[in-house]
Amino acid sequence: MNKEVAVVLVTFNRLELLKKSINSVLSQTTPVKKIFIINNHSTDETENYLKGYQNDNRFKVINLKENLGGAGGFSAGLKAAYGDGPYDYYWIMDDDTLPEPDALKNLLKVELPAGVLASNVLWCDTTDEAIMNVPELAYDWMNGSLDNVIKIDSSSFVSMLVSNEAIELCGFPIKEFFIWGDDKEYSSRITKKLNGYFVPESIVRHQTKSNSTVDIINEPNKGRINRYFYAERNGLYIAKRDGLKTTIKNELSFLSLIIKICIRKSNFKLKKLKTIIKGHFAGWFFKPKVEQVTQKEKLND
Repeated sequence: MNKEVAVVLVTFNRLELLKKSINSVLSQTTPVKKIFIINNHSTDETENYLKGYQNDNRFKVINLKENLGGAGGFSAGLKAAYGDGPYDYYWIMDDDTLPEPDALKNLLKVELPAGVLASNVLWCDTTDEAIMNVPELAYDWMNGSLDNVIKIDSSSFVSMLVSNEAIELCGFPIKEFFIWGDDKEYSSRITKKLNGYFVPESIVRHQTKSNSTVDIINEPNKGRINRYFYAERNGLYIAKRDGLKTTIKNELSFLSLIIKICIRKSNFKLKKLKTIIKGHFAGWFFKPKVEQVTQKEKLND
């Protein structure tokens, strides 16, 4: 039986990459049913370009009135797709994700029951893994290895296939996260109830300028430092959710980060320290609501 897949693609001010991403999705050897494009209040020509899809029933374009960050965009997109469905799966991706032609086919080949399936994210046109998008392995990660997949605890929104069952059990991404950690929180929330797997044969290419991870110590761009507030706040939220042991580990990592910023050679040290301390303090009081599927929405399925 063919599985119906809806794509949720979030974009912000990267029109040329968005065009390539759309073409890559349309070029899949296994066609998708519908593509939901969430325009996160882009200030370039994105909105005008997307008008060309208004009369194409393969697409649903949602222009947000403000930039809600990746978290808000994916939350809005999944809600819209779920409300339009149900679909069997929802394929979540960034606007700088270029899936290989058989990426979706190889995700759907997995026969093991799963709430989350993660693609193999490579950096640009290389064979290097995209460092920021490496899934977190489960403690029993070998379970599934005979089926050419690896069991995981969390993965990246760069290319994540989420089942309809996962949405009905676990709800939607937390929009208040804004950026950073939203994909880890959401996928790990799902894998606490359903299995998640990394699918090496499903290859997508992440078109980032550099192959690096979130690193405030070596951040050279003063204008980007404020973003690390969300990394610190969201990370503490996830740690608290996961229990005392994880929270203690997070606290030790936070203290270590402060020391490293102080002693290592780095620009804008004071701003970096203020940003992560502010984020960490906010994390203790950060209690966003996890939006669940309502009974009315389920009845409309």
